[in-house]
Amino acid sequence: MTACATSTWALSAPVVLTLAVCVGVILLKRWVARQRYFPGRDSFLLMHAASLWWMLAAGLEISAQAPACKVLWATMAWPGIVSVPTFWAIFLWQYVNSVRQPLPLRSVLGLALVPLLIWLMALSNPWHGLFYLAGTAPISAEPGAPIRYEHGPLFHAAAAYVYLFMAFCMGVVIRAAMVSYGVHRRHYLAFVFVTLVPWVANLSYVGFGWMLFGFDPTPFSFAFTLLAFAWLIVGVRLFDLLPVARHLLLDALLDPVLVVDPQSRVIEANPEALKLAGLRGDWQGRKLGDWPVFGADLQALLERQAGVAPEQLLTLTSSARYFELRIRTIERKTHNGPLILGQMLYLRDVTQRHLDELKLAEALAISEERLRTISSLHEQLREQALCDPLTGLYNRRYLDEFFNRERGRVQRERAPMAVALIDLDHFKRLNDEHGHLVGDDVLRGVAQHLLDSLRCSDAVFRIGGEEFLLILPGADAEEARKRLEAICLRLASTPLPTRSGVRQVTLSAGLAMWPEQGRALDELLQAADAALYEAKRRGRNRVFASLDSE
Repeated sequence: MTACATSTWALSAPVVLTLAVCVGVILLKRWVARQRYFPGRDSFLLMHAASLWWMLAAGLEISAQAPACKVLWATMAWPGIVSVPTFWAIFLWQYVNSVRQPLPLRSVLGLALVPLLIWLMALSNPWHGLFYLAGTAPISAEPGAPIRYEHGPLFHAAAAYVYLFMAFCMGVVIRAAMVSYGVHRRHYLAFVFVTLVPWVANLSYVGFGWMLFGFDPTPFSFAFTLLAFAWLIVGVRLFDLLPVARHLLLDALLDPVLVVDPQSRVIEANPEALKLAGLRGDWQGRKLGDWPVFGADLQALLERQAGVAPEQLLTLTSSARYFELRIRTIERKTHNGPLILGQMLYLRDVTQRHLDELKLAEALAISEERLRTISSLHEQLREQALCDPLTGLYNRRYLDEFFNRERGRVQRERAPMAVALIDLDHFKRLNDEHGHLVGDDVLRGVAQHLLDSLRCSDAVFRIGGEEFLLILPGADAEEARKRLEAICLRLASTPLPTRSGVRQVTLSAGLAMWPEQGRALDELLQAADAALYEAKRRGRNRVFASLDSE
């Protein structure tokens, strides 16, 4: 600021006009800030702030009389010079693409880094002389004469950065004009014209030395541009133009989108849909079923799933691809109810996801089959652990579990339970005379005989060589005796087939009752064993109950 310490100031007509433009920019900024939120508004307001900075620096440069002070304020203008096209480009991109989210503070700070860097390069010019060259001087010796700047390589680098954003601005508005129609295209052509104004002003200044009030006319052209855009946006309400947004949205989508009328004719398609079908032209009005690659499959799915869920899985017969089909009905409300105008068909490629789901389902099926196999093997192992391998009857390992379970049940039901201990008569002599293999045949035949004689609630166990144990839940003493005597009688009258011929076998049984003769299994077994001994002592081939001796 020492460069301006001895400088005088002149309040000339250009300075007054510049200050008036600054006041206008401030009022315009306040007016825009009060308007209903439109896409890119925050960037638009930041651009106002940058333009105001630039205009104020320009006014001070025009007002200063000392050359060094003029150069200082020209240097001070650079944050605004670089920030205006930067936020101008961000605003146009947000506006045309209907981005309504405010710029995050982190993004604003990031965009401000380069303007600050260029500002530092301009401020440090007295040390390196690469921004303004030594030929920078007033155009005449008159006090307050404008400065003619001789630009160095750093200036041109900064200018290239600014022109990059300005070129981006032109590309955005030209593309928006190309994809819009009718009045919307005229509005965007107005955008193109307004965006050209700063280009023309800056190129005239840099290339041909044209100046306004002896100063760079670019900030004044941006002030005009701001005013014109504010009128186009808020006055003409261009941000409400849905057709432009629709075209931009369809073009930006990465998934195929089709719009069909009630006659299944395609009236709109985005580039991805055309790419999938391999079409370039002559497609509007074409029947959906006639579209290559996916048309026939899509038409068949629509006819098959008419009026069902709005989301379906489309499988292409021409290739191993899968698409998630989303259907949105396009309708218009009338006095007679909604009028169907057509449908929007959105195809999302889910090939990889579907293949992954198929692989997962296959893996789950294999896992379930393996689980069933393991469960079956586990059950077989359990059966083998709990069952006698010769007769298939339960062994002692399962005896305690079954008895405790049935004891709890009959206790809750206040019912009796009988326990019978059975032993084959003269089985040792049969083994000695005919061999153990014939004895095994006899044991299997007796086991089957016992199984055939029991109810589904009863259980029979092989607890020794030729010893069997019967548990009869719910049977009282009289019923248990009758059933055991019937088993004994039928076995005695039914010869058993063996490998050496039929053999006559009899059995003896001892009967004990729960809870009269014991509540524990060991107590009942002891009572039943005593009864069995008495049955054998009385001649075998008979049933004896422990209660008979009491």
